[in-house]
Amino acid sequence: RTSPSATFSAPSHQLFSHAMVRRLALSVGSALAASVGGAASAEKPNIVMLMPDQWRWDWDGFHKEQADLHLPTLQRIAESGTRFTFSYTPSPLCVPARAALASVRHYDEAPHVTNGQDFPTQVPTWYNAVRDVGYHVIAVGKDDLTQSIQGTKADGCRHAAELGFDSHFRMQDKFATYSGRHPIDQFSSAMANLTCGRNDSSGSTLRACNRWCYGVIAVPRIGVGHCCEVLPSRQNGWTCPVPDQVGKEQSLYVDDYVTERAERLIEQVPERKPWALQLAFPGPHPPFVITEAMNKSIGDRHFPAAFDNKLLSNELQLQVRRQYAAEVENLDKLMGRLLTKLGAFEPDSNTLVVVMSDHGEQLGEHHWFGKKRPWEDAIRVPLLVHGPGVPAGKVVDTPVSTLDAIGLILDRAGATRKEGWHTGSLQTYFQEAPHADGPLVRSGLTANHKKLDFRIAIQRINATCTLKVICCPTGCPAGNSHVPSTAPDAQLLAFNVAQDPHEAVDLSKTADAAMLVQRLPASYAEVCSPLVRVSVAGAESLVALAPPVSTASAGFV
Repeated sequence: RTSPSATFSAPSHQLFSHAMVRRLALSVGSALAASVGGAASAEKPNIVMLMPDQWRWDWDGFHKEQADLHLPTLQRIAESGTRFTFSYTPSPLCVPARAALASVRHYDEAPHVTNGQDFPTQVPTWYNAVRDVGYHVIAVGKDDLTQSIQGTKADGCRHAAELGFDSHFRMQDKFATYSGRHPIDQFSSAMANLTCGRNDSSGSTLRACNRWCYGVIAVPRIGVGHCCEVLPSRQNGWTCPVPDQVGKEQSLYVDDYVTERAERLIEQVPERKPWALQLAFPGPHPPFVITEAMNKSIGDRHFPAAFDNKLLSNELQLQVRRQYAAEVENLDKLMGRLLTKLGAFEPDSNTLVVVMSDHGEQLGEHHWFGKKRPWEDAIRVPLLVHGPGVPAGKVVDTPVSTLDAIGLILDRAGATRKEGWHTGSLQTYFQEAPHADGPLVRSGLTANHKKLDFRIAIQRINATCTLKVICCPTGCPAGNSHVPSTAPDAQLLAFNVAQDPHEAVDLSKTADAAMLVQRLPASYAEVCSPLVRVSVAGAESLVALAPPVSTASAGFV
């Protein structure tokens, strides 16, 4: 076993030498992998899922008016692959979202786990399914499936085999990894054997220095470390003026470190065996602690202030957004490095690449930082696919679920779905013919002893209207100034997110909203159906506030 302190000992020119030999050997005597847009090779593809944590939909480099980011890797993936512009998480919270993805089930059918709990090991996962058909499954980073106080253990082995992982380098999130006096995962174990590149504390190891920096789990707030400041909303970790204690050693920064581990684990895959990698980056989840170099990269950059936030100054919001931008741009660089080393951009590559996130980040929109909200910034995420059989340069604006990305992986691996698994797949959208309005997409969350409780249904009505309804049995979360919460009374909201992504104009009194409410889970439909009082006058007045959607084009009455 390679010791943590030896992780970076090998010269960079040696990386993937064995993997390249294997790839060349496998190609001898077989047809070349199809070019992008063509039919997939008969050989099982290798699979790469890249999943940054808490990455919102409009910070993907394609919405310059919102965030002028430098993301050449994502641009390259989009140019030679397919991008989905309305992609939604099953749930806007880490553990429930990942439990749904792992179990290939919608939120209400997935294991009922929340942050701080373990995924039940008796539940089949998609990792098990692809392993059963011959894949070597690699899990790197924050999988969030073993999040109880015991962690993944210092060797990462706790529940790894049961979940379906053959090899791994696992960690908790940026807060929990520093919990306890002793390491609870592979990352913190590695940091305990390294020295600080910068020591603003009196720590003797990099783990001790960054434990001081990031903080540990505390009640009522998490991660109250010395590198970050508390926002007026009493949220900690979104503005962090003190750099990560790696100093100038960028390679030891958490996202860089797990990328290096992924590269090395791929090298160790048994000969002539297809592999599936899930690289779950810890960033850009808060705390937004970044390195000295990352701070310099965004020092004079400007980003628009949050929509609907009267609590924070524009100066403080800019500081938050610069640090988030630095994390996203660093991730783009790391994704590019990995995919280039794998040869994923080569015309004959047989590597399927999926890039997405578990959920989004409000970044101050509607007076909130974090997730756990029904708004677009929390539930909508980037989603890009690249590889054999994936059309080049295609943009799909039909709403999809990130569960459809898991469906694509199962399809390409030739794996069998278990009973009750989500049956959708992104493969459906690769066809040349324009897709119909598309299936219903669902999301939801019940948390904080049901103080947070909402279910969401989203469907494309036509070319100008993608309708989203939100049912909150105890009132929707406060913060959206345009639709004040009715808590503790039930509340129904609806928005055309194609034209109103900030969700400022409520369209709940429309015929289409009334139809969509009926497709919510039964108990939520029962609560919110009486709140729909469709009237011609009411619908017309609401639509008039959100041009150019018209009553004729959107089907409103």
